Amino acid sequence: MASIRLLKKDINKIAFELLRECFAYRHHSEDLSEDRFDEVIKKIVFLRNDLILRTNHPESDAESESLKAHYKQVQLDLLKMAEVVEELKK
Repeated sequence: MASIRLLKKDINKIAFELLRECFAYRHHSEDLSEDRFDEVIKKIVFLRNDLILRTNHPESDAESESLKAHYKQVQLDLLKMAEVVEELKK
C-alpha cells in the first residue's frame, strides 16, 4: 500500500465508477424496478462510507503489523464492492 491518501482515492474512484455503471444500466434496461435500483445504490454508498471511515480511523493502539492487516482487509473489502453491481443484473 503506497499511502492512505491513495487508498481513499481508489475507494472514491471505484465507488463512483460503480454508481455510473448502475445509472447506465438503469437507463438501458427497462425491466429494472426502482426499488431494486435504489437498494443497490444505497448499498454502494454505504460500503463507500464504511471503507472511508475504516481507512480514516484504524485502531488507535495498534501495532504496525495489525495496521497493515487492517488496511489489507480494507483493500479486500473494496474489491467486494464490485460484486454489488452484479446484484443489480439478477
